[in-house]
Amino acid sequence: SGTFTAVTAGWGHSCGLRTDATITCWGNNGSGESDAPSGTFTAVTADDGHSCGLRTDATITCWGSNSDRYDNYSAQSDAPSGTFTAVTAGSYHSCGLRTDATITCWGSNYSGESDAPSGTFTAVTAGDGHSCGIRTDATITCWGNNGSGQSDAPSGTFTAVTANDWVSCGIRNNGTFTCWGNQAMSTG
Repeated sequence: SGTFTAVTAGWGHSCGLRTDATITCWGNNGSGESDAPSGTFTAVTADDGHSCGLRTDATITCWGSNSDRYDNYSAQSDAPSGTFTAVTAGSYHSCGLRTDATITCWGSNYSGESDAPSGTFTAVTAGDGHSCGIRTDATITCWGNNGSGQSDAPSGTFTAVTANDWVSCGIRNNGTFTCWGNQAMSTG
């Protein structure tokens, strides 16, 4: 109970950012992914066995599993130092948008999902084996697994982007949306 300003759903667990800026998580806790740390936050994100939060001092804290689907150490909960404006959790990796508008990713890198491109960005999203970002010129760049075309970002300018398992979607500047990747037959 209580009031929240944001909610995120991971793989078997969820977390919410309360109006007092603390985080509460619930659901599966096999790897500590629901054991939210104390302190105050401005954002929270969850995915497969781990969660991350953007603290009010602009640093990132992650908690939960550091293993990937092959039971290897992948370090998705080992957030880098520095200051950030956004954080996103993917299946076995995480990414953050630094205060200098560059992207840093950490964790699994089997498909290059943690090899963030150079340049400046306004947004970042992490999926399952791939990541995408909106560049400061409003175009989308994706990197990592492209087995279903989920990293083949369309041309044009965008205001939002999201990545999931085998699909990515973006909202164009004109308010319409498009998706690409596996079963991405949706446009509107």
